[in-house]
Amino acid sequence: MKFKKLFFFTLLYLAFFLIRGGSNFYIYSTENFKNQDIVAGIVPHHLLASPLIDSFFYYLSTQDHPHTIVILSPDHFLSCVLEENNSFLAPDLSAPSSELKQVKIDSELGKRLRKSIQINSNQSAIIAEHGVMELIPFIKKYLPATMILPLLVPAKTNREEIEDLVEAIYFQANYPIILIASVDFSHFLPQQVADFHDLRSIRVIINREKDAFNNLDVDCWQALYAIRYFAHLVQGEEFILLGKYNSNDFLTQEVEKTTSYCSAVFTRVKKGEDSLNSTIKNNFCHDYEKVKTIIMVGDLMLDRGIKELIMKNGLYYPFQKINRLLKGVDLVVGNLEGPVVEIPPESPINSLKFSFSPQILLGAVWGNFNLFSLANNHILDRGKKGLEETQKWLERYDLKFVGNPLQNSLSFPDTSFKDKDLNLLAFNQIPPYFITEEEIVNIVEKEKIDNSDKFLIVMLHWGKEYTSFPTPNQRVLAHQLIEKGADLIIGHHPHLVQNIELYQDRLIFYSLGNFIFDQYFSAETQEGLVVGVEIYTDKIIYRLFPIQINQGQPRLMENKLSEDFLKKLAYRSDREISQDIEKGIIKLER
Repeated sequence: MKFKKLFFFTLLYLAFFLIRGGSNFYIYSTENFKNQDIVAGIVPHHLLASPLIDSFFYYLSTQDHPHTIVILSPDHFLSCVLEENNSFLAPDLSAPSSELKQVKIDSELGKRLRKSIQINSNQSAIIAEHGVMELIPFIKKYLPATMILPLLVPAKTNREEIEDLVEAIYFQANYPIILIASVDFSHFLPQQVADFHDLRSIRVIINREKDAFNNLDVDCWQALYAIRYFAHLVQGEEFILLGKYNSNDFLTQEVEKTTSYCSAVFTRVKKGEDSLNSTIKNNFCHDYEKVKTIIMVGDLMLDRGIKELIMKNGLYYPFQKINRLLKGVDLVVGNLEGPVVEIPPESPINSLKFSFSPQILLGAVWGNFNLFSLANNHILDRGKKGLEETQKWLERYDLKFVGNPLQNSLSFPDTSFKDKDLNLLAFNQIPPYFITEEEIVNIVEKEKIDNSDKFLIVMLHWGKEYTSFPTPNQRVLAHQLIEKGADLIIGHHPHLVQNIELYQDRLIFYSLGNFIFDQYFSAETQEGLVVGVEIYTDKIIYRLFPIQINQGQPRLMENKLSEDFLKKLAYRSDREISQDIEKGIIKLER
């Protein structure tokens, strides 16, 4: 076995040696880690979270004493942008400043890395960077003999460049090192939102979901990808979550805008050992590994008054104050209330026929949307041709869609959206193009039979406009759909937020109200509800985020307004969940 490992790493080294030109390389393999469990870690850098930083480095000192810690930090002050080729930044490797003399800089490793990748020296940038300097006292306290090599990561670094850096470290170090991502998680968001975003961030890190790192709500996704890739290379992929906190946990008075902090390590686990690490992982990380996160919003109408505001303020205008809420989520789903056509006709301010320019989709992508329902009464405002053109433009911008208002048309794709965990259906019940209740029930029943293990969401465009409650017929249909297998029902069209009902331990949101619309004639049409959905194997958690729409821009309501909104919503909703609605979080068994 040892011979096979040696033979494999010799071949790997020779291949890398030939590709890189054969100069000054040191073989570095997982054998260097046979007496070192921890290979990588995540630690915050805000001193507000100093108890978490302290416990992280204390934990490292009780487990390992590595030769070198490589610190990967965000470039908070954009120092890298000023450098040639937007390069990584290191301290002056020949003469570290007095601020850095309290620790030992691994200049030799830094010099060797320069032969493989672009690294420039910028002493002042390193000293100014709290992602580096705030960690140094803790390293000095707990690991005084360990050397460090701090590197600032440019904000525009792509995944391939990070892989080049990690591979260079892998091959250039001939002694055990630990890679640390100095990263803070969700910034300047209510704790409810931050906690929601952090679920996916930790899941992506644990599972090494390569394509998802660049949409995490963190201050340096590249550093997190680097330590995860390094852990994979050195076969140290056992994840231990040491701590997960929010800034409110460290403050005596709760604040509205918060930051999240995570402390974790990746370790090697030796075969045959029932390690403490595995126990910790099973106890704390099971939910993170499997969770799927979704955001559901109401109606988006991007014509008429909204079009005028976009022309005046830019394509991103409608999404500028809400895109942070929509970041770092698996699916962001909205009802696209109109077709996308290359040359949309002018719509008078009182027009009831809509169409949107394809450029507007750039704003939606920037706003983090990735799935739209086309099952509504306006998607055919430019006829079947406009519907087909909408499909093509959405595909061009890599936006998925669901719902077929021409249910019996063979020229339009399947009604459903599916992935390995989720099945989502969308139907329109508003004339002139609509599907009957019987047809909806039959489709839902068939879909649940064919995909029994998947969480089934049914979106319905239905009901009476400007009313706060559904009709009796809507309630009957909703109950039938749940009886046939729907796990969640989301409604649109009334332009007001309607009541929430619990039926057979499943939720019915009869209407989420508006999300982006130019209806300024009442307070209720300028309010909406955004629903965050956490899907686990054994439970579902719903988070309620009330929004206020001001001149076409949705934004999270401030605390007091949000509390009042949720109290009113709870009062007219199902009594069994009224207290949960007031708190903004509903937990149900699956």
